[in-house]
Amino acid sequence: MKYKAIAEQIITDIQSQKLSIGERLPSLRQLTKQLDISMTTALNSYRSLEQMGWVVTHPKSGFFVSTPLSHRDTPELPQFRSSSRLISTKFKSGDYSSYYENGEFASDPFGISQLCPTNIPLKSLKQSIKRTAQFGDQFLHAYSDPQGIYELRGAIATHFTGIGFPLTVQDLFISGGCMDAIRTALLVTTKPGDAVAISSPCFNGLLKLLSSLSRRVVEIPCTSDGIDLQQLEQKLKNKEIKAVLLSSSHMNPHGISLSIAQKQRLAALANTYRVPIIEDEIYSELGFDNIFPLPIKHWDTEGYVLWCSSVSKSLASGLRIGWCSAGRYLQACVDICATERLGQNSLMQASLADFINSGQYRKHLQTIRKTIFANACAYRHLLLQNLPQSSTVSAPNGGLVLWVQVPGLNHVKLQTVADAVQVDIRFGAQFTTRKLYSDCFRLNIGWGLSEMHDPERTIEQALLQLTAGIRHCTDEKSSDH
Repeated sequence: MKYKAIAEQIITDIQSQKLSIGERLPSLRQLTKQLDISMTTALNSYRSLEQMGWVVTHPKSGFFVSTPLSHRDTPELPQFRSSSRLISTKFKSGDYSSYYENGEFASDPFGISQLCPTNIPLKSLKQSIKRTAQFGDQFLHAYSDPQGIYELRGAIATHFTGIGFPLTVQDLFISGGCMDAIRTALLVTTKPGDAVAISSPCFNGLLKLLSSLSRRVVEIPCTSDGIDLQQLEQKLKNKEIKAVLLSSSHMNPHGISLSIAQKQRLAALANTYRVPIIEDEIYSELGFDNIFPLPIKHWDTEGYVLWCSSVSKSLASGLRIGWCSAGRYLQACVDICATERLGQNSLMQASLADFINSGQYRKHLQTIRKTIFANACAYRHLLLQNLPQSSTVSAPNGGLVLWVQVPGLNHVKLQTVADAVQVDIRFGAQFTTRKLYSDCFRLNIGWGLSEMHDPERTIEQALLQLTAGIRHCTDEKSSDH
């Protein structure tokens, strides 16, 4: 077919570097005139390329060159025998290393996993806040229900039910972000000194939270296919763990997603051994394939899975709104919410409910997924082209981070390089309680390469400075992959 031939020629031009990553392609109208083809043929060509990952669409901006994410050149995950461990009091977390500069809050675009401010739909979000403030006086007159206002719980339930994950208003409680929901879930399912199973590597913010709550951890190794369920089940059989804490989709930091079979098995293990699974699904709505991955919670029949999420990564972290479907632990979670605080900000809850119900949230997700996918392709291409030849970069199918491995590099050298080029990244050693991942680091991809890193350089320029410093440290020459 003609559209396939056109698509194949564009792919050839990309592979031969006649077209550069991120370059804008001719509009549909321009393509029809250049090649003397119909609008339908032009559209089918671009749609075909988009499905294969060679093109991404930016609404109102056009079509842009990308590259399909490949699982070649991805980091290896070490295998080990799990054991219960204390988290060192010297443990240093990263995702909250924001700082104050000249009296203003600042954050680095590489270290904290979040969207670039230009990707936040401020206009429509402000409209929702304005409507709520104008017509929702009741949200200003009284404290919020400790479980969260009915309107937001209803909006969340309707949203997820509409994409194949049925929830009810009664299922949920509203929290001050995903970490707050996870903290509450840990408080009702474990006590100080209890061991909690986590995947390895594990998001450093969760390690910091577990440390602050005086919980022990049992790291379960991951593979390219998911988590080592054999070791996990053995720990459950031996009654060595009181809870499991993990993500099942687009895991932070390595980007792996569990298969449906693994999710079903985890739900069955929770119910069989009556051990709660706290599911951190903050990235679940940021899948590049535009499909919502059903969580472990979907297969939970006895209420042992506590599913936690928020809009901190998918929309705006400053809203500080999250939620949890807590199953059999719901009332205990609500009791903690009532004891520790009189609910979350009612006005912001109602504003988010308006934003979801208006259809703006779903519209935003459709846009931002394409943007992040384009970022992932562009970052990965730049890194593999400019890091030492033996380097590897994760190829996630969703989320906001990339996991990079540079054999021969350690976190001490990496710290020196990062400091020298003034780039804040997360070191691999921060994602474990073991002596692992020292040659790895994590990068946020929520900012496009052309965005300004600071007043004097773009994201791309900052990354090139970082990769140049790493090449110098490892004494390896970069080459094309």
